[in-house]
Amino acid sequence: MNLSSEKRSCPRTALHQVVRFERTATAAGLPGGELTQGVGRDISQEGASFLTDCSLQPGEVLRLHVPLEAEHASVPVLSEVRWTERTRNGFRVGLQFLA
Repeated sequence: MNLSSEKRSCPRTALHQVVRFERTATAAGLPGGELTQGVGRDISQEGASFLTDCSLQPGEVLRLHVPLEAEHASVPVLSEVRWTERTRNGFRVGLQFLA
């Protein structure tokens, strides 16, 4: 019996480092542009997930600053919050990268 609920079309790679993100204009009227951080969990060609204490809503668009290990820099990538899950210490957030 296969209980897997995997919906991803691309395999993900573990990402255990600090990621920074900022909200773009939000429908809830919350201020955008403030740099916030979380801890990466995994990443693929199509999306990523991370842990944060910031409450995000599905549909929000974030500018995720993906760290480049070799360059000690980051690349800003627009992404959409697809799901959130409450954890003991905050939230786990799933993102889909936008083209």
